[in-house]
Amino acid sequence: MWFFFSSNLAYGEEALNFLENIPGKKCFIVTDKVLEELGIVKILTDRLDKLGKEYKIFTDVKSDPHEDDIMKGKEACIAYKPDIVIGLGGGSAMDSAKAIYAMYEYPEYKIDDFHPLNPDFYDLGKKAKLICIPTTAGTGAETTWAIVVSRLQDGVWIKLEQAHKGIVPQYAILDPIFTLEMPKKLTAATGFDALAHSLEGITSGWKNEFSDALALKAVELIFKYLPIAYEDGSNFEARDMMLQAAAIAGQSFGNSQAHIGHALGHSLAAIYHTHHGEAVGLFLPYVLQYNINDPNEANKSVDILGKFAKQLGWAKWDDDNKKVATIVIEKVKELQKKVNLSTTIKDLGISMEDLGNNTEKIVELCLQSGCTTMSSRVPGVDHFTKLLQYAYEGINVDF
Repeated sequence: MWFFFSSNLAYGEEALNFLENIPGKKCFIVTDKVLEELGIVKILTDRLDKLGKEYKIFTDVKSDPHEDDIMKGKEACIAYKPDIVIGLGGGSAMDSAKAIYAMYEYPEYKIDDFHPLNPDFYDLGKKAKLICIPTTAGTGAETTWAIVVSRLQDGVWIKLEQAHKGIVPQYAILDPIFTLEMPKKLTAATGFDALAHSLEGITSGWKNEFSDALALKAVELIFKYLPIAYEDGSNFEARDMMLQAAAIAGQSFGNSQAHIGHALGHSLAAIYHTHHGEAVGLFLPYVLQYNINDPNEANKSVDILGKFAKQLGWAKWDDDNKKVATIVIEKVKELQKKVNLSTTIKDLGISMEDLGNNTEKIVELCLQSGCTTMSSRVPGVDHFTKLLQYAYEGINVDF
């Protein structure tokens, strides 16, 4: 049995107006200092002022949110006693808001209590409603059941991958006005995060018909609108469509799961603090190649990606699936070039010697990642090591 949870979505230009339909007077806003300095938070607070809603702003959210900061946010939220919690920002702010919201309801719980077997988190919403408003178009955190939290362990900021279906936000507001300030590099990185969610999701061991249908639409939108949003950040239509694509991709992988590209991305970022979207986008072609090279007799990834390419009009229906599956990978590489995304670990400014010194730790983190187990082909130490080596030099995966 599997079950599909989804946020209520308000999307499109002026979607922020939907706030008037959400009952509650006191709002606890979880965001970061940069968005406050850029005036992005003011867009939200101006609307709350017009609606007569009170608010308190918590800005101690870091990129790859730290566990201690989330716990500070929990205490601030408990002291304020809101009836609405709003996560405003990228994945870090929204994941922080999800955790703070749940622990406001259940103050006795901590980060380690976010797991699918905790029954209490299915009973949220008595104290407050949770709204997430993305300011980037990639993470899909406004629609998912996951929170990624960084914990300092042996000198390394380990990314914990916590999850519970009960923390899917009640509402997601997708208004392109919040994404107009995104620089080109962030536009590319977050767009590739959404693409990775979709393409890893369809080759996940937990894929299903609902997730597949959503992934197909997300990929179609990303390939059409990401280059436009990258070249012209003021294009409202492109920004709107990328926000929708990211949320659709979030709904897709939130109900199928990402896999080894995210395990590699999380683990590399734990050592080098690489932006999440850039890391998973970099690894995407390599992990897709790894999946279609599975020597097992029943290699479903070939047929899955082959059918996907045909559905998108990239190949003819009578073409050989193995040949066609590689077209998906080539299309991903073409899009990387269009938006100037890093395609190798070397591009990140990491030396081969440095990577070699850290490979054992990165692989160890990959093997600890829950994402790894979701792949239809699960690497061991040797294969993760080779994937890092191939991704460093930009070599097509042939194993």
